[in-house]
Amino acid sequence: MKARSFVRSFPHLMFPVSMELYVEAIGAVLHDEMDIPHNESGHSLPIKGKWHIIVNKGHLEERQRFTICHELGHIYLDLPNEHAGKSDSQRYTKRSQSEVLCDIFAAEILLPADHFRPLVNDAEIGFDAVIALGKQFKASLTATGSRFSALNANPCTFVLSEHGIVRYATRSPSLREMGAWVQTGYPVPPSSLAAQGAQLVQDGPCEVDPTEWFEDWTRGGTLYEESRYLPEWDRMLSLLWLEEDSLSARGSTASEEAEDSDPYCRELDGTLPWPDRTKER
Repeated sequence: MKARSFVRSFPHLMFPVSMELYVEAIGAVLHDEMDIPHNESGHSLPIKGKWHIIVNKGHLEERQRFTICHELGHIYLDLPNEHAGKSDSQRYTKRSQSEVLCDIFAAEILLPADHFRPLVNDAEIGFDAVIALGKQFKASLTATGSRFSALNANPCTFVLSEHGIVRYATRSPSLREMGAWVQTGYPVPPSSLAAQGAQLVQDGPCEVDPTEWFEDWTRGGTLYEESRYLPEWDRMLSLLWLEEDSLSARGSTASEEAEDSDPYCRELDGTLPWPDRTKER
């Protein structure tokens, strides 16, 4: 409960959340610098007993804010920094558990569930809502989309693919209960909007076969997809949602249980599953 406890220690929190407020509460010092390689977001280090957070001033403000929250996670959770010397791309594909957990912490304090969830569930599902909420909270499209699906009451998932390969997917609780599973590490479905890559021109949703996206899917139904292309990293963001009334009954699958073991794919409830409490230092 550490991430949510941290957020709840600010009873009058305003949005977008103040990075200066968070940094001051941790007792750290914030620096924005231009001499950091463009493919590195930032880092933190202790100097004479005080933590200093350095962020890449050349990045968009939304990205800088996530970086600050990520580094706050390292400090607050006392987790080692394991991305030093690695580019953002390397960090993304070869991320350690500590880095994943700091991403979870960052998402929780940047887009706090207590405040973000009601807005998500009042919004009509689609990228328009993700974009609007991202502006409201000054969060990137990627961070907002991931939280949008993780906290959504509707059966939906947010998928990030890079160079045409699915890298991760976050599912809403109801989609997890249905056993819908997006396989990571494989090419995006050839008939999907995501497969169009840089040639994608369609902004609105289109109907796709659920079996194109969901592994071992047998419940039929109507699945909608919206995708947005990020040319800087050759990434595609896809929001998928099911019409619940169109589905037939079905139980859970072994693949669903396997995905539930991945902390990054679970709904962010503020509880970090690691370090194991039985192995406290």
